Amino acid sequence: MSLPKKARIAAGFTIEGAAKELNISGGYLSQIENGQRQIDSKRADEIAKLYGCEKDKIFLPKRYSIREVLGKLEKKGSQLRKEGDQE
Repeated sequence: MSLPKKARIAAGFTIEGAAKELNISGGYLSQIENGQRQIDSKRADEIAKLYGCEKDKIFLPKRYSIREVLGKLEKKGSQLRKEGDQE
């Protein structure tokens, strides 16, 4: 059983109940729990807050940080290209 699922059950939520509180579908939450969906840090925070625990206790950093790091790298790359064009 995945850590997010264990945390949900320990917090007393059904998948449908937790999904409703998070304004997402039960299917989407199930995919998150089973590692079939990547989530960002904000979503990880929302889920952890609902379950009453820290996100690092239920989500491995790679599950929510890769997308953020790529976004920051793309932004930095764009800035560097603009600076290079100005020279």
